[in-house]
Amino acid sequence: MPTGNFNFSVKEEYGRFPPVIERFIAFVIVGSVALYIVEVEYAGTDNSRQGHHLWLWIERIVASIFTIEYVMRARQIGTSYLKSRAGFIDLIAFLPFWIGFFLPAVWLGLIRSMRVLRLLKLYRYSKAMRVFLQALIGSKKYLGGMLLIVFIIMLFGAVGIHEIEKEAQPDFNSLANCIWWTVVTLMTVGYGDMYPVTPLGKVFAEFLMVIGVGLTASFIGIVGSNVYHNVQKLEKED
Repeated sequence: MPTGNFNFSVKEEYGRFPPVIERFIAFVIVGSVALYIVEVEYAGTDNSRQGHHLWLWIERIVASIFTIEYVMRARQIGTSYLKSRAGFIDLIAFLPFWIGFFLPAVWLGLIRSMRVLRLLKLYRYSKAMRVFLQALIGSKKYLGGMLLIVFIIMLFGAVGIHEIEKEAQPDFNSLANCIWWTVVTLMTVGYGDMYPVTPLGKVFAEFLMVIGVGLTASFIGIVGSNVYHNVQKLEKED
């Protein structure tokens, strides 16, 4: 398998435990996120320290499992694992839990919500996720230029709609509101909380919508071509 721009070896990315342990870890990943959803939906608590103590003990066990896994993989693979993306993903699966011991209670809800990031650990078991990530990394120099263009257009749209609509609508007097409206318009989301009412403002909005569609298509094209290239490369080497 090629490593591309990942900057870590096959051993680092695919260092594996026995199949039964890997299946158990995958089960714990999915199970912990599923239990998080159940806890938030039905327990009705702000964090796991509230409500029934069962939720906190489950999280303690899960975080301990991921911590032990991280230490064992580091011993198996070496220090290069600690610098790899796979190592970073494994780290954020349990680190927020331990950080929570040093934070005030008001932050614990956010710490709990970070459990969803554990699904990124499935990266190790999903070839499709690895190919897509490699495509994103391979596209970074193009995506960086695109983000700069988006930033310029966003500011242009914000100041433009501000000047056009500020006399007609008080909401557009705030440049922060105008930036929000511009982002929503460029992404063609259209929440409807703010919209131009003047003829010139409507034309300006249509102009931004067309640009937004073009930027979305460009992003899909850049990433899509890299995904296709990496899939073809992997199939040849396999």
